[in-house]
Amino acid sequence: MEVFMEILALAGDLFWWGDPPDEQRIEANIVALMAYRWFVEIVEKPQYNKLVQENTSVRYVIGKMKMKKMKRSPMYEERKERKLKKVLQKQLASAD
Repeated sequence: MEVFMEILALAGDLFWWGDPPDEQRIEANIVALMAYRWFVEIVEKPQYNKLVQENTSVRYVIGKMKMKKMKRSPMYEERKERKLKKVLQKQLASAD
């Protein structure tokens, strides 16, 4: 059942455009993400930290994360971790 819910959530992410996250939500999500080891490892690297603080694409991905869902679902956390790392790599490559 959990896998089915994750598939529905993924489909929702793909088709639900909604309003972009505001700066307050992005900053609140950054603070909440500091509780996750993988995110701390990301922001400890200067090139990634700069992207987290300044890049609109990276900040958009962070702002769209649902922190309540992140705490409840390891699958959601893994998916969002992969997505953030993918966007970071893409933005770092395009900055060169």
